[in-house]
Amino acid sequence: MNVLAIDTATPYLVLGTLDAERTLRRGRRHAETLIADLEAFLAGVGLEPGRLELIVVGEGPGSYTGIRVAVATAMGLARGLGVPVVGASSLAAAAARARGRVRAAFEARNRQVYTALYRVDGLPEEQDPPARLAAGALPREDACLLWNAPPSGRALARLGLERWNRGDARLVPVYF
Repeated sequence: MNVLAIDTATPYLVLGTLDAERTLRRGRRHAETLIADLEAFLAGVGLEPGRLELIVVGEGPGSYTGIRVAVATAMGLARGLGVPVVGASSLAAAAARARGRVRAAFEARNRQVYTALYRVDGLPEEQDPPARLAAGALPREDACLLWNAPPSGRALARLGLERWNRGDARLVPVYF
């Protein structure tokens, strides 16, 4: 299946398919570069937009504006191409960058963090649900800590496809 993943929940613009990904540090410039970066990515992986069958959007947690850039782009593409859109956790996709017990944490506003604990052997399996905590209250545990790591584009595509295959077409953004 031809799946495209887009995540702008963090300072990184993450694009992915089931087999390829590109991660670009864009800060707050996602809206300025997303379309050109997306066109270059699709050309680089040899995928024409008309062949897309599913678009996956990183649900965050992230800033309202950051997440909305990906959501608006995905919804516009999906409507024009006649393909479905589904969401997937940006935290889980970040956790997929490591193996074993992994705690992914994204810095939020006001000295807060969003964090969740995963077991990663293939796709991340949630062990502790996402929570918003004070930055100093992160649990001390035997787990790899990924602090503000960019989501994996390939993992995001796979997580979204798994959700879609379960018949779950939700897209529920989580804002800081």
